[in-house]
Amino acid sequence: MKILNLILMSCLCLVAAACDKTGNDAGPAPLENTVHLMVEGEPFLMLGAQLRTDYFIQLDGKSYDELDPYFELAAKTNILVVSVPICWRDIEKTRDEYDMSLVYKYIELCEKYGMKLELLWYGSYMCGYSVEGYIPDYVVSDNVTYPELKPEAAYQGWLGKQYYLDPGTPALAEREAKALGAMMDALSEYDREHGKRHTVIGIQIENEPDMLATRHNSAHGYSPEQLWPDLIRLLDRLGQVVKDSPYECYTRVNQTTTYSDYNARAAEIAATEGIDYVGVDPYENTLYNIELKLKWLMNIPGNYPHIAENGGEYANNDVLMMKAISLGCGYQIFEVVTTPHEYLQDWTLRGIYNPDFSFKPHTQQIIDAFGILRGGWVDLACADAGNIAGFNVTDDNGLKETSASGRTRSAGITWSTSSRGIAYAVENAGHITAASTRDDAMTFDGISISRVETGRYGIDRNWVTEDVIDVSGNKLDMEPGKVYRIEF
Repeated sequence: MKILNLILMSCLCLVAAACDKTGNDAGPAPLENTVHLMVEGEPFLMLGAQLRTDYFIQLDGKSYDELDPYFELAAKTNILVVSVPICWRDIEKTRDEYDMSLVYKYIELCEKYGMKLELLWYGSYMCGYSVEGYIPDYVVSDNVTYPELKPEAAYQGWLGKQYYLDPGTPALAEREAKALGAMMDALSEYDREHGKRHTVIGIQIENEPDMLATRHNSAHGYSPEQLWPDLIRLLDRLGQVVKDSPYECYTRVNQTTTYSDYNARAAEIAATEGIDYVGVDPYENTLYNIELKLKWLMNIPGNYPHIAENGGEYANNDVLMMKAISLGCGYQIFEVVTTPHEYLQDWTLRGIYNPDFSFKPHTQQIIDAFGILRGGWVDLACADAGNIAGFNVTDDNGLKETSASGRTRSAGITWSTSSRGIAYAVENAGHITAASTRDDAMTFDGISISRVETGRYGIDRNWVTEDVIDVSGNKLDMEPGKVYRIEF
C-alpha cells in the first residue's frame, strides 16, 4: 500500500514543482481527512522549539548539570515539546560501550519543567555532513571499514573533522543501528522504572540528511541520483530500529526545500516502513509559502504535515504558527537560544531569545502565541482541521485592527481585534476552546452558550479549570492569554 501511495504522490509532485516555481498556485487541495501526530495511541500537537545542547556542551564546555537554565528558558517560552540533539558519540564514545547519562538528564529536565521531549538523532549525517563531534572515534578513524565519498573533501569544522561518509556502507548502517537500538532499549527500561511517564515522544532520524544528496554535490562529486537510494535505505533502517524497539514513539525526518523535487523525495521517505512522518525546514516568513509547503505535505498519504524548523528571527512567527495549527499541522522554531560562542556570532539571529537570555523585540509575541496554543493543545491536537478557526492569519505581519469570520462544525464565529491579537477557536468533544493573545472579542452564532470557564490543559492531557465566568448572550470579551472552554 505504501508503494501505491508513493506512485500517486509522485504524480502530484511533478505538478508541484511547476507550481512552486511560478508562484501562481496555492498548492493542491489537501486530502480530506486530517492526519494526526500520534503518541501512545492519542493525538498530540507538535508545538515546540529546539535547544542546540550539542553546542552548549561541545563549544561552550557546559556540563550536563549546567543545562538546567536552558530547559527552564524553553519552558518559559510555553512550548509543549522541546527538540534536543542526542549524538551517536554521546552514547557510544567507545565501541560497544554505551552511556545513556545525557539522555536521562534530558528526560529529568523535561519532567522538571513540564515538557515532552523529542530526541534528534545526530548520527552519520547532520545537514548532510558527517561530523566528528557526533560520530564515535572508531568510525571516524577507520576509513577502510567506513569509507568516505571523497577523502580529500574533508575539512576542519566547528566540531572537528567534517566529511562525507558513504551512506551505502553496510558496516556503517549496522553500527549506527546497533547504537540507536541500545538507546531505545535504555529508554524502555528507564520509562518502566520511572512510572511510565513516556516523556520521550519521538525520534528524528538524522538532521536534514537530504543535503548530502542535494547540497554538497560539488564537494563530494556524487549526483543526487547516485546517493538518494542508499540514503533512503539508511533512514528506513534506522527508523525500523525505533519501530521494532519496546519503546513506542514516532519517527520523522526533516528536510530542506531548496531543490525542485523535495516533495517527491518527502513522499518517498514517508513511504518507507521505518519513517512515520516527514516535515520541512523552509526558513521563510510568508504565509503563502508556509501554507503551500504544508499543503503538499498534507497530500502525502498518512503523513503528519509539519514545519520541522523555522527561524526564530522571524517577528511574525506567531502568525505563521497560528496558520499552521489552524490547518491541522505542527510548527517548531529553531531555536530557543543560540550559543554566544564566536563560531556562531552570525547565528544569534536564529534564537527566540538573545544569547544572554534577554528578549528580542518580538520574543513576547512568540511566548504569547505558544501560551494560548499550549493552553488548548489537547483540543487542537484532536480536532480535524475543519473544526479549527485561526484568526489574523491573512496578512504576513498580522493586522493591528481587523475582524474576521470562521466556523467550526457547530458554530459561526466572528472575531475582532484592535491591538494585533491572534486567536483561535476549536471545537472538540462537544465544546469549543478559544483564546487570543490580546483583549479581543468573539461572537458565536448557531449555538447557545450554557457555561464558560477559563483554564488550560496540562502535559497530562487533563483540563484544569481556573474560573467560571458569566457571559451575556453569545459574545465573549477575551482577556489576553486566557484560554476559554465554552459549553453549549
